Amino acid sequence: MSRWHETLAAGIGLRLGGVAILSVAWLTGSALYARVHMHPPAPASPAELALCALLVLLLVTGNALLFVGPGLWKQVEIPARWSAVLTGPREFEIFHDPQLFPEEDRVPDRKETAVLYLHERTAA
Repeated sequence: MSRWHETLAAGIGLRLGGVAILSVAWLTGSALYARVHMHPPAPASPAELALCALLVLLLVTGNALLFVGPGLWKQVEIPARWSAVLTGPREFEIFHDPQLFPEEDRVPDRKETAVLYLHERTAA
């Protein structure tokens, strides 16, 4: 994978793109304000709701590009507990609690072995 985002030109371009997107968001907000205040109070129309959704999307995208810029493509290390790699089988010993299981319900040997397949996501 090429590291195009680490160049100075890419950093400047991404931040300028963020400013451009925020200016489009400003125009969208102005259009939405004019549309809402054009008529007496009424329930929002689907077009107004679509403009609101577009405004939120533009604001989030523009702010991310302006303030974070090339850092959006920065590679971060993920902890092993969040990995989805399947590990081998693990064995756990299961003990019967005398208060929960009376003597007549117990298995003859007090210990059983259970094999469970777990992911690394389990806490140690």
